Amino acid sequence: KTELLDAQYRAGCWSLSQNLSGAVAQVQGTVSYAAETIFGKLSLSDADGFPTAEEAFNFSPKSFVVVGSLSEFVGQHGINEAQLRSFELYRRNLHQPEVITFDELYERARHIVATSEN
Repeated sequence: KTELLDAQYRAGCWSLSQNLSGAVAQVQGTVSYAAETIFGKLSLSDADGFPTAEEAFNFSPKSFVVVGSLSEFVGQHGINEAQLRSFELYRRNLHQPEVITFDELYERARHIVATSEN
């Protein structure tokens, strides 16, 4: 139910919602911190401090924000193209994190399940 966009900023341009821009900033900060503190190879240990022989690598972690729904841009008589364009231009030009809506994630999962059943 989180809104993707806020108010119209200028003609045909919509600003991001505070929740979306805040989530992107939070994820970027977390990824930056992880890259600074866990760069390269990480050897894992159990609760008692003994090595587990497991290793993880952290060079450039991929990150995601899952938020809202594309149905926000659909009205009674069709799609608000200016709003959809504002959202798409933002997320397509954002290096990280990848922004995906809940309905898109659901459709991806549904497609994967349907494909794997064949």
